Amino acid sequence: MGFCLTIQEKNKFKESLRNREIDPVELANMPTSLARREFLTKYVGDKATQVNALFESKLLLKNQKAGYITWAKKISGMSKQTKVDIISKIERMDKILSPAEGEQFLQDLASARLKVGVTQEEAKRVMDLSKKITELRSKTDVTKSDIPLGRAMIDLTDYVNSISGKRADLATNIAGVPRSLMASLDLSAPFNQGWGMVSRKRFYTSLGTMLKSAWSKNKFRDLQAEIITHPKYDLAKKVGLRLTDLGEKLEMREEQFMSTLLDKVPGISGSQRAYTAFLNKLRIDSFNDYVNKAEVAGEDVSLGSKTTEDLAKVVNNFTGGARVGRVEGAVPLLNAAFFSPRKITSTIQMMNPLNYVGSKISKTARLEATRNLIGSLALSAGIIALYALLTGRKQETDPTSSNFGKIRSGDTRLDVTGGNATYLNILSRLITGRIKGSSGVSRKLGTGYGETSGFDLIAQFIRYKLSPNASLLVDAVTGANAIGEKKTVTQSVIDRFKPMFLDSLYELIESDTSGRFGFALAGLFGAGLNTYSADTDWSQKTSKEMIQFKEEVGAEKFTKANKDYNKGYDDWFKNVRETDEYKNLSDEGKESLITKAKEEIKQRIFKDYEFKYRAKSKTDVEKEEVKEMEKLLPNLR
Repeated sequence: MGFCLTIQEKNKFKESLRNREIDPVELANMPTSLARREFLTKYVGDKATQVNALFESKLLLKNQKAGYITWAKKISGMSKQTKVDIISKIERMDKILSPAEGEQFLQDLASARLKVGVTQEEAKRVMDLSKKITELRSKTDVTKSDIPLGRAMIDLTDYVNSISGKRADLATNIAGVPRSLMASLDLSAPFNQGWGMVSRKRFYTSLGTMLKSAWSKNKFRDLQAEIITHPKYDLAKKVGLRLTDLGEKLEMREEQFMSTLLDKVPGISGSQRAYTAFLNKLRIDSFNDYVNKAEVAGEDVSLGSKTTEDLAKVVNNFTGGARVGRVEGAVPLLNAAFFSPRKITSTIQMMNPLNYVGSKISKTARLEATRNLIGSLALSAGIIALYALLTGRKQETDPTSSNFGKIRSGDTRLDVTGGNATYLNILSRLITGRIKGSSGVSRKLGTGYGETSGFDLIAQFIRYKLSPNASLLVDAVTGANAIGEKKTVTQSVIDRFKPMFLDSLYELIESDTSGRFGFALAGLFGAGLNTYSADTDWSQKTSKEMIQFKEEVGAEKFTKANKDYNKGYDDWFKNVRETDEYKNLSDEGKESLITKAKEEIKQRIFKDYEFKYRAKSKTDVEKEEVKEMEKLLPNLR
């Protein structure tokens, strides 16, 4: 309540107190805040609201006499000598006025604290909600969570936000819609951000809470109420444990849902609740376990200790909630550029060797981080190995291959590493200077025209991490998406409003992948699900030969010819790749063989359609060029 009276106003106020024109008792007994403000305006002018708010704050004190004296001192700036005269009436007060007894709410005080004007009805509602919290807190067992108390606290926060006009920035809100849509209609938190905890018990005990919250808004509110009254909640918040909600503050939301505009859309709202519930439950329970272990180990777990800070960081890093920079409010801006800046930071922190060594790190934090990392890697590797054993399908073990860390069946890839294998993949490629393609051929990174370079890998890696809006801009400039498909701006915009899981599910259903139900279920819970074909799309080709072929045979036959070509290549490669002769070839030999096979199959298709490319002779080109030049010359005759 920062304000300052002028010297004239202070003198007038002091004189009014001295001659009892201003009587604190009578002022306290006035029926409304409005009446007090109107009375005080005669003495302090337009500062009446602030003066009255300060006065009313003193009415809430247990010792109201002391409160009135403090108020008189602060407003009048009286000297020590005049204090006895001015305050004498206050010190002779027999009765303390209670806001509850008088059934009046201190409206100016509420307005000052909320930083916005409120009506008496709104102020009374705030007081009633506050009283309910006080009553429930007096009956609460502080050693365990109390859902009724938590619900009351949430109700007050929600109501205050609704009357204080706190709304997320509209532009930022709108910008977050594509990401929220793309990340919705699934239950992806477990195998996405929760992968780092997949080997721990708390990962699995949080699944039930997630499903209940997805189905019921009340169950979600019960969870949030349970968390904010958790015995370790204050400690967790103090040391920076990432606990989120679905309120107006975008920085307090999970980064996939940085928009409030879809909160009431069926399906999407359930996805948001499920995502937030799983991570909050996993984080608070894991933090509680770690603190208890550290305490047993004899470490300092008092409020704000280094040990508890380290433990909170471990939980955040392994659940995709790492702190990004020093200013939390900057996260919405970072989300404008990247899809998941916290997730990126979390993965880097998980792989950072400094988080596993050194005496400055809590012993318990170091131990739990090590268990998380080794456990998650071991479980992922075990799943891939088990799948290979049960199906007889060999899985990729070369870290320079894009299939590394994924289960492969037909045209479908299932990432069982929470997306973290891509970091190992690019590091392996840059360190070894080699890249392995989908055909199984490993080749060196190059710097020549048309060759994939280390810079290309880094640029593509960053491009995959861009936010929907940022990647849309890049697609519009380049005319193609991250995997090289030509896209119009309209097509690119539509892609940004497709839920990723449903899009992947559709592609999975259309594929020849075996075990589609298992793949779909894993994808629903956040495992990266991608179905793509190694087929060559002739419509993406811009060579004169392909353009001429399409013009001659027409669009329908062109599409059929493309399918014939891909089928011919697939049949050939399936027969060849398992032969000893092929396996004994060098990588360069394999690549050369594949290139020749593709050309021969293409020419066979051209022959079937009775097409022969007719390249224009140099003379014809020159003639056409001369004609064009003539058009540019002025008539000099």
